[in-house]
Amino acid sequence: MKQIKIILLGAVSLLSGMFIYAQASDASVMINNENHHAVMIPIDHPEKDAREALKLRLERSGLKEKVKNGVARYRGVILSEISPDKVDIYTKVEAGPNNSSVVYMAVSRGYNNFTSSGADSSITQKVKTFLQSFVMDADNHSADLGITSQLDDISKNEKKYQQLLDEQADLKKKKSTIDSRLLEIQNNLTLEKENIDKKKTTLQDARYKRGKP
Repeated sequence: MKQIKIILLGAVSLLSGMFIYAQASDASVMINNENHHAVMIPIDHPEKDAREALKLRLERSGLKEKVKNGVARYRGVILSEISPDKVDIYTKVEAGPNNSSVVYMAVSRGYNNFTSSGADSSITQKVKTFLQSFVMDADNHSADLGITSQLDDISKNEKKYQQLLDEQADLKKKKSTIDSRLLEIQNNLTLEKENIDKKKTTLQDARYKRGKP
């Protein structure tokens, strides 16, 4: 029982560490040359991978992005995880230290009426929850990319292996043909040598007879 408690405490400690690392917080982001309130979260994956993972996450909710100056905009959309009403959602992904990235999300009620952490605390909290849950999406996407890369490497190795097998079989076939031809030539050489020797002997006999009185 004591051992089970230790394991559970260890698991809780590990999960707590993960959630602490994945905490979303209030921030500001530049959109259309103006700073607006947003929520940000650090992602332990490269900028390109995090941006693609976020795009895929929102696409699964039926949202299609329009990108301008590095900011993805989703205008007049409903994302139930954030708001039951139509809103404009803006996302931006920037490179972070050590090959990590930072994801920003800002919400507007329309006409550049961006939400704030005070008056719109409910939406802000839902954005934080959304981004914290997105960490797992980013991890899974990164894992999928790693698996795809490994599968590509294996496919390349298998292709090279098959090429070597084909070349080996081809060379063995050629070698068999060459060995067979070499044996045939050797037999012909033996026969030709015997013919030459016989004819030389016949020639010598003819010369000998020709020289007799």
